[in-house]
Amino acid sequence: MTKRRRGTMSILVAIFAAGLLTAPAGAAGDGAARIAPPVSNAYGKTLAAWLSSYWQWNLSTAQDLNQSTVGNVQLMPLPAEDFLGGSGTPDDPYLLRGELAITLRPGTPFVLPLLTLYGETYNNGAPDDDPAAFAGTTMSATLTIDGQTVLSPANDSAFTVPTTFFDPAVPYPEPTSYGSVAAIWFKALGFVSPPLSVGVHVIHLDGDLDVPGFFSETFDNTWIVTVSPH
Repeated sequence: MTKRRRGTMSILVAIFAAGLLTAPAGAAGDGAARIAPPVSNAYGKTLAAWLSSYWQWNLSTAQDLNQSTVGNVQLMPLPAEDFLGGSGTPDDPYLLRGELAITLRPGTPFVLPLLTLYGETYNNGAPDDDPAAFAGTTMSATLTIDGQTVLSPANDSAFTVPTTFFDPAVPYPEPTSYGSVAAIWFKALGFVSPPLSVGVHVIHLDGDLDVPGFFSETFDNTWIVTVSPH
């Protein structure tokens, strides 16, 4: 029952830590970081639908960048993470750190999950993961774009998608070492971002995922996003 968190993995919205909704990124003239409001149908889908599409891509293709766009929307890849220590308890969580550099074309919106738990089905006789067994799971994130806080514990609950079943289940390219063959549901915290301006941008996540009775993890992930006209 190893659940994934995809906590680093990167992502954003248009609410500041103070809890105030702001205009989409492209409409802002003050240079402030923006992300799409969680209740919007940004670029044709709800946040839940975008995160569902994201994990269908990520899990079924092993994060194949050749299949990472939906229309003109980029599904932002997650960085490989180094394990820095911890025993996985709430008092001593696993500490993971990663960094990823990516280049986007101007005018490219993107989807980024910050923290994710998903349930699986197995080929070894184990029962499917029951969402009720993970009901106490908590997710908390502080996200900055170019040093400006756009997500924090003051507003991250608005960007948390409750347990959502994949329809159909998302098969893995090959079974895992512990016998899981597909993802059947997910719970995630993430966002949809309007296009960033031309230049180099730094997205940073400090995230915590606690799954009572299973594990606790802390993420320190960075995305270096270059928006280049060339």
